[in-house]
Order: sequence, then C-alpha cells, then structure tokens
Amino acid sequence: MDCPKTTFPRPSAAPRPSCSSTSDSTPGILPRSAKLICRSLLLAFALLVSFSILPSALSAKSPMQVYVEAMQPGTNLGNTLDAIPNEDSWGAPYTTQAIIQQIAAQGYKSIRIPVTWHAHVGPAPTYTVDPAWMDRVQQVVDWSLDSGMYVMLNAHHDSWQWLSAMPANHDAVMAKYSAIWTQISARFANYSNKLMFEATNEQTFDGVDHATALTYLNELETTFHSIVRSSGGQNGTRPLVLTVWGGSGDQQNMDSLKATINSLNDPNLIATIHFYGFWPFSVNNSGYTKFESTSIDGIISQFDSAYNTFVANGIPVVVGEIGLLEPSRIEHGELLKYFEYAMQYVRSKSLTHMLWDTGGIFDRTTFQWRDPELRAVMAQSLVGRSTTANTDLIFLKSGAPVGDAIVQLNLNGNTFVSLADGLTTLNAGTDYTLVGNILTVKASVLAKYASGGFGEKTVLSVNVNSGPAWNIHVRYFSTPVQSAAVGTIGGLTIPTQFNGDLLATMEAKYSDGSNAGPLNWTPYQEHTVSFSPDYWASTISLTNKFFAATHNGTINLAFHFWSGAIVNYQVSLQLRATLGGPDLPIYDDNLAPTWQNWSWASVNTANADPVHSGTQSISVTAGSWAALNLGYVGGNLDLSPYHTLTFWLNGGATGGQKFNVGASVNWDYNYPSVTIDSVPANTWTKVVIPLASLGLEGKSGITTLYFINSSGGDSPTYYIDDLHFSTEVAPTDLVVTGSIPAASPLTITKSGFALNRRTNRMVQTVTVSNPTGSTVAGPIYLVLDSLSSNTTLANAAGTTWTVVPTGSPYVLVSNGGLASQASVRVSLEFTVPSLGGITYAARTLSGGTNP
Repeated sequence: MDCPKTTFPRPSAAPRPSCSSTSDSTPGILPRSAKLICRSLLLAFALLVSFSILPSALSAKSPMQVYVEAMQPGTNLGNTLDAIPNEDSWGAPYTTQAIIQQIAAQGYKSIRIPVTWHAHVGPAPTYTVDPAWMDRVQQVVDWSLDSGMYVMLNAHHDSWQWLSAMPANHDAVMAKYSAIWTQISARFANYSNKLMFEATNEQTFDGVDHATALTYLNELETTFHSIVRSSGGQNGTRPLVLTVWGGSGDQQNMDSLKATINSLNDPNLIATIHFYGFWPFSVNNSGYTKFESTSIDGIISQFDSAYNTFVANGIPVVVGEIGLLEPSRIEHGELLKYFEYAMQYVRSKSLTHMLWDTGGIFDRTTFQWRDPELRAVMAQSLVGRSTTANTDLIFLKSGAPVGDAIVQLNLNGNTFVSLADGLTTLNAGTDYTLVGNILTVKASVLAKYASGGFGEKTVLSVNVNSGPAWNIHVRYFSTPVQSAAVGTIGGLTIPTQFNGDLLATMEAKYSDGSNAGPLNWTPYQEHTVSFSPDYWASTISLTNKFFAATHNGTINLAFHFWSGAIVNYQVSLQLRATLGGPDLPIYDDNLAPTWQNWSWASVNTANADPVHSGTQSISVTAGSWAALNLGYVGGNLDLSPYHTLTFWLNGGATGGQKFNVGASVNWDYNYPSVTIDSVPANTWTKVVIPLASLGLEGKSGITTLYFINSSGGDSPTYYIDDLHFSTEVAPTDLVVTGSIPAASPLTITKSGFALNRRTNRMVQTVTVSNPTGSTVAGPIYLVLDSLSSNTTLANAAGTTWTVVPTGSPYVLVSNGGLASQASVRVSLEFTVPSLGGITYAARTLSGGTNP
C-alpha cells in the first residue's frame, strides 16, 4: 500500500489506549528443504495464540495450503523498511527486536516485511545493494523468524518508483530488478522455508493498456521465479508469492495470475491479492457512510472469486494487505462491522489475511492497541463471529422528550447474555426488552443522560456468550450551529458548534442543482479531501482541493450528522479584486540576490536557449522525484502584498512533463502543492498559481520554493523564465464567503399520526402558515429531510435533487403562493412503519425554488 500512516481516532474522545511458534520447521513444504472473548482482552488473544488447524481438516489440502493456513493471522511492518528514503522517514520508530517480539506476542503467526530497495542500490551495471542496507533487512528478518513468525519479504515501493517504467525502459529495469533479486536470493539462500519472497507490490506500468500491463507483469514474475529457483540453497523450494496487477482482485487480474502460476508448474507458489473494501465506503465519499449491503456484497464477491480462481484449483492465497484506505474517516461502529465481516469471511474461504498496519493499530512505541475493540473483533474472527448492530450510537436531543431507543442486533450466531450500563447490569423487562434481534432500551434508562453538557454520556454494552460485547455510545446533543466565515480558494474554516453531534458527510450543489466539488458524479464529497471536522477547535474546514474543483457562483452545502440532523450552509465564490503594485522577481535572467539554487536535479540557471524574455532562462532535467529547489535567504519575506506565483514554462523538444509546485514556510513542508501536467513542447506558456492554492496567502517566512518531478520516471528537460510573486489575480483566484441560508418565513405545525385502515397508511396533517405582512410567492413545497428509514412518504411528489440535502421526499403545498396571515393544510400519507415511530425534519421551499 502507498499510504504513509493509519490511525483509528474516535472524534469524541482521546485515542484508545495478531500468533507465534518457536519451531523452525516448516509444515507442508515439498522435499528440500477463542475462547469466549468477553471481558478479558488477554483471554481473547490467548485464544488467538492457541488457535490451530485441526489435522483432520488438513488431510485433503496441498502442502502449500497447509503452509498458508499456518500463517493465519498475519500483519505488515508498514512504513519502516519500505519508507523512502530511509527507515524512519515516515515517522515510524526504528524497528527493534523488542518491537518484533511484541508483535509476535499479540498472536500473529506471520509478518510481511515491505522493503523499498531503490534508494539503497548502486548504479548500473552491477546495481549493488548497499551492504549496510542488506544487513539491516537481514537483521529484521532474523528477529522475525526467531520470534516464531513466518516472514514475507518483498520489493515494495520500487513498484512505482522505477519498475513502472518498464515499458519505456525495459532492459534497464529488468537488469536492475534481476540484480536486486539475485542479491536477495544469495543472502537468504540457506534460510528455512518459513521465509518466503514476494516478487513485487501492487505493480502497475506506465503508458500501456491493461492487457499489455499483464504481459509485463507476467515477464517480471517469471523472471523473479527463475532467479530465485536457480540460486541454490533452500531457494529451490522456497515459497514464492506472486501478485495480481495493482494488487487488485478483479477477475481479469486473477485469471492472468492463475495462468502465470500454472505455466510455472511449481507447487510452492502462493497467489496474493490486497483488499481495502468498497472504495466509497473505505474513504467515505459518495454518501457511503455505513457498512451496508454494497460493502458486504463486495467482500463476498472478492473472496468467493479468489477461492474459485485459486484455492479450488490448488493455489493457496494470502490477502497480503487487508484494511481500510482511510480508517480515520469511518465511524467507529461501521469500521468494526467491516473488519468483523471481512476477516471472518476471508478465513471461511481458506485464505490467510495480513493486516496492513503502520503502527496506527498496534502502537510500536507503547506496545498497546490503539483500539481494543478492534483487537477483540479481529481475535474473535479466527474462531467465530462477533456480535454487531445496526448502530453503535444513541442520540438524545436537548429539548425533546426522551423515548425508547431501538437497536437492531446482529448476533451472528451468538446468544444474548445481558445489557450493561457501564458497570451496572440492567434488568430485562423494566430496563430493556429483546424480541428476536430487536433490542429496545427504555426511556427510563436514558432520561437521566439528557441533561448537562453535550457529548458522550455513557456506554451500553451488549454482552453475549462468545466474543466481545457490542458497545453502544449514548450521546446528548443539540442541532449543530454554524456561523458566517470568509476565506479563499485555499480553504474556508466554518465556525461550528457541534453540540455533541458527529459529522458523517457533506453534500455540495450549485444553485442550478449540479454537483460541486472534485466528485462530479455525486453531491456527497469525500471526507478530509473536501471537508474536515475539528471537534476540539469547533470548526469544519472546506479544503483547497474542494475549491480547486469549483467555479464562481453559489454553492449550497448540507452537512449530515450521525444524529440525523442536517445543517444547511451556503458559500459564495467571487473573483478577487487585484491589490495592484509591482511584482517581486524571483528569476529574471538571473536568480534574485535573495534566492539560491538548492536543487537536487540537473539545473542551469544561465540557460541561453530557449528564453522567454531577456537572455537567459532556467533549464531543469529531473530524475524521478528530483526537483528544482530555490531557497530564500533574504530574511522574513512577507507575501501579503501578492496574489499569485507566475512564471513562463516551455516543455522543450519532448514536452509532457509532470511536476508539482510547492513551498515550505519556516522549513515546514506541510503545505499544499499544485500539479503541472502535460507541459506543451516547444511553446512558452504562462502559468498563474494563486498563492492560496499553495497555502501561502498572506504568509511570511517562506524558506523554499520547489518544482518536483512527480511523473514517476525521469523527466525530459523543461525551461522556466520570468518567475515572480505577483499582484496579478488568477482567473481561478476567488474570495469565498460562507453564510447561513435565509430561512423560509413560513411556519410549520404538525398533527399527530392516525392509521387510515382503508388505505393502510399512517396519516398526518401539516399546517403551513405565513405569519408575515406580505405574500410569500409560490410554488411552495414541504420537504421532509431525514425521514426515518422505517417508512416512506406514499404521496410524495418527488425527491429533492436541485437543493441540498438531496433525496428528501416533498409534496406541493401551493402553486400560487400564500397570502399574509394565511394558512394551508396538507395531508401526508406514510407507509406503516415496521418498528418505531416516524420522524423527519420539515422545511419549506418557496419563491420559485425548484426542489
């Protein structure tokens, strides 16, 4: 995986404070060579350690299938030896023997050690691996084997650093790849077969179609196989792991890998795929905030296909990485349900899973699990199922009467034992009822929590006979309140009093009903990429990436909260007025005296041809991730007089370059960058980048300005001239103003519900009144937001799509408007709810607004 970190925070609280064998024998290599996880996490993982495969279950299995199942469960030592350029570059602690021993002590039977070799390999023709680096890799492998774990060793981020350039640079790439694996094979030739080699990681190739890419992958993996098998020692039978294209388990990829494995006619081969779930759920976009049928179907489809393609045909499978792409964006209960279902289903299909962990799950410094609930769920998945529910949240609204709370349990074969409120066991019948799988928590239990400060008040625990309890967090809240704000396309920070609620997602639409933001196929934008809540600072931030995909005009936002509350907000984008005044040159024929060339690319600041103006320009020839890097040495530079970074760019004879422009402030590089892609050849093009897009609007203290090659390979020479900080305004440089949408002047009064036995509908009368002194123009619509999922509005005229929130049913109240002091009644007809009451939030649209 190419993610530098993994964390599992719960926004309402501080962060929460997989099996080993000491034998060096290797089951299943061809010649040559649980408990009740209730209250105690120690018991949970004692079970995990003691878990073993019954011999009778193995009798019909191939030796390699036995080997792979003995690896269950596994984990990854992510962000260590795979980090670029050094082991500690991505923030993980330097790996020690104690870390490895602690990982093994958690119950893990196998560990995948991702290694990126590129920065530690010498030049052609020998491509010699730095002996110190090889020694370091060997040390970590030794510690892992000594701890009793199976070990998978690979070539990791090399996949995109240089292997992906194989189509354009075939012979050099293959020579380097072959040299690296020849040296790895020689170093570990006499190691036991509890060490396995993995050819590459999530391999893709630049500039070719998928079918051609599969051909290149086949060549890469068959070359890897040939090198290892001919290298002597234990390598003749060492288990080798071959991957699908990109790590993706699409059927075409698996069929291609199956054909490769069959062609090698080698019984000691393992197939590997990676799995991070249904993408929109895994990153929280497109409105997929819950673990529901689409995500479940994705798990079933993926692992059924893997079983049918490989395991059923005698090829064992390791899911070399399993997790979520962005776990910190996923509501905690939904995250637990995902891991619970995915991991048990993997095991049920005779596959072995290896958790992708970079230290965000098991803390390698404190040796504690950051999320004990997740740990317990993963442990139980090795022996059975954990109990879950449709939610792990109960919300009590300020000012509203407290009613019974209904939770639908998924017992998953377990038996309900008790319901506890903290340390107090509640009484069946008086405090709660359980009918089938429907748990009803009585209002009398909850009422005492509907007062005082907002936030989490207590945790109810559903205790069962096997596996961990399902915890339900009771929260007291009021509808969140937002305030006006002013920002730029670099970002808008919206003051938000969350009042105990939690943000689920955000809808964004222009006033004409079209979607606004980077995801143009849905109004529901991606968490963190487009918007980000900060519960401690009481803000929701709209990001520069969100505004980079918008245009001037009005955007209607709807923030959806886990309580069901929806808060509407509106942002207006208008072109900024110019400041006027002179530019500040960085380069005009020469670097300005306050700037120096600190590049790690081949840079000539006195290039004579081509030039845009004057007599000289800057030429840049950059290898992979090399950069033109300019350092400011003139003291504390104040950028508040300037709007943009401007320069002229020429792609030279070839063109097509791709690089990112960014800066550091006071040596802090955590500022956004802007991608320049497909630079035209032999043509001077003006580039105007708003400083807001670089996070530099109004900043002082700039230390470096960089242009880094982000193409993934070597970049042909390009040229830059007339580089300035400018008062010029870019066409995309917009001022962003946030405000609360004007409320409708109409009032809404609801009657109670009555059952119409003739139509078998629940009927409610709603009165819409105009208390103002003037007529409210029509047409007028009544919209039902957040309608409870247990019913539908049978007489709806449609659902909203031009206004947010979208998908809400509505009815027409009046076509011609409503006179001053007048009222009109409308009858709503609902299908009879399956359980619980009918709830919704009503609003009106008037004055020609089209729903």
